[in-house]
Amino acid sequence: MKNRKIISIIPNVLTSIALLLGLLSIFNLVSENLYNSIWLSCVFIYSAAFIDFIDGKIARLLKNDSEFGMHYDSLADLISFGVAPSFLVYSLYLNSFDRLGIICCLFYTICVALRLARFNTLAHDEKDGFFIGMPSPMAAGLIVSFVLINFKFEILPSNDLSLVLLFSLIFLGYLMVSNVIFIKKITIKGLSRFNSLVLITFLLIAILAHIEIGSLIFFSLYLFLSLIKYLLFKLKRRNLKFKI
Repeated sequence: MKNRKIISIIPNVLTSIALLLGLLSIFNLVSENLYNSIWLSCVFIYSAAFIDFIDGKIARLLKNDSEFGMHYDSLADLISFGVAPSFLVYSLYLNSFDRLGIICCLFYTICVALRLARFNTLAHDEKDGFFIGMPSPMAAGLIVSFVLINFKFEILPSNDLSLVLLFSLIFLGYLMVSNVIFIKKITIKGLSRFNSLVLITFLLIAILAHIEIGSLIFFSLYLFLSLIKYLLFKLKRRNLKFKI
């Protein structure tokens, strides 16, 4: 009985860790050693995204998913994927835009809140197979990947990256509250579950081996494939209407 109680709190403990990582990402930027703080803050957000990916699956595996856990997870996501990325990009780049930078960060954060609230109100069968609107962890991951790769390789001057991030916040914020359908499950045709797991494991190792490049490719590819799939879906529906 005691073991069962311990097991039942595992998903919420994981959600609490994700929330703490989001808060650490914010507080870490206030530290004096800003050079190391940038990299750590980005990694904290990535780690929170990974935990967010597995906590729901663990809850379902343990048959312990609940309405409380769903709402608590959304509150944690708002901090880790809404407030933390906004604070990160504003502190480093968008403060030069003064009020415009603040407005864009607030817009993005509010869109995250709206995205999470809408997800919680959807019926269970509407959550299967795909996401309506871009998932907040993926949007945050893409923003952070821009910061991280430029921090490592200095590809763009700060002013140019500031503009990229400014428009990215608006664009990704819109995608989160839009009705665009995003990929939820990635399946590999022709491969068994075990072989698919092995391949995905190797891909994750490759990403972790060079997190700056790997994360940018991963999050950009997710956005690109989702948008292409949605456009093809819309074209298919349009052609069917014309035939009718």
